Amino acid sequence: MIKFLKSNKIIILLILFICIIFILNPKIYSESVLSAISIWTLKVLPVLFPFFIFTRIIVSLSSFKAGRMDKYFNKLYRVPNFGFKIFLLSIISGYPMGAKLICTLNEQGKIKTKEAEKMMSFCSISGPMFIIGTIGVNIFLSYKAGLIILIANIISALLNGLIYRKDKFVEKEQIYSGKKNDNILSDTVYDSTMSILLVCAYMVLSFLIIDVLLNVGLLNNIAKAICTIFNCPQNFGTIKSSIIGLFEITRGIIELNNTSISLIIKTIIASGLIGFGGISILMQSLSFLNKLKISTKTILKQKFTQGLICLLVTIPLALIFI
Repeated sequence: MIKFLKSNKIIILLILFICIIFILNPKIYSESVLSAISIWTLKVLPVLFPFFIFTRIIVSLSSFKAGRMDKYFNKLYRVPNFGFKIFLLSIISGYPMGAKLICTLNEQGKIKTKEAEKMMSFCSISGPMFIIGTIGVNIFLSYKAGLIILIANIISALLNGLIYRKDKFVEKEQIYSGKKNDNILSDTVYDSTMSILLVCAYMVLSFLIIDVLLNVGLLNNIAKAICTIFNCPQNFGTIKSSIIGLFEITRGIIELNNTSISLIIKTIIASGLIGFGGISILMQSLSFLNKLKISTKTILKQKFTQGLICLLVTIPLALIFI
């Protein structure tokens, strides 16, 4: 109880500190908020919102009869018989759709909390439109780099799922019928609208925190300290952008692209950051999974191992094909 109260006090003090900084420099941080909203409007909303609607309808109406690939996934990852379908939808849609789908399945009684926790280890993944379109083509100006990152992210998700498969799934095969609901379209549109606004809120919060940390010099000092420890002052920009990427991947990768390192190194670092997802994506996922009572520590551990695997998988791919 005492530890909980102390942690609350620390959070309150940090929030008050951010509020004071915001008041002292309202123009700078207003621009930060507008920048986040602009990226959300132009890059996230057009791609993610339709997928929120379509996948929600698919989940609501599907019978989830096990196919051949679902049966393989059942044996390999010890998850319900529609694990492959959710994995596939997660790849197509990207962050944070995997968490949203898993939350929807749990709400409809189609999976249990423990099964949801296990599925998060391989269904939390970035989508091809963001990786190839935004990162590869628009930022790195390289379709090949985007494709390598996408392949590495898919492989890392599959390998990551094997790490967390230890809890055996023993429930017998079931075929779930789609729940009939006369208001399914209106419910879906409302739910999807609230979800996409939630994504926007976390993006704004992440951009704001990054700019506060930059302006008070904390991120710079951390980057300098790492450079000093590893005796690599020439890599200050790379380390700084990577730290930013741990908070918000899009902004971090944009900063990374402005450094002088080679495309191979940029691709490897960006891939690891995308595999991890960043604090912003983590908070978005946790907001959807809140009702499932999956611990933050569990999801953070899953994303850390996925990011590490993704980085390691990308190294040979980048060295060979770029």
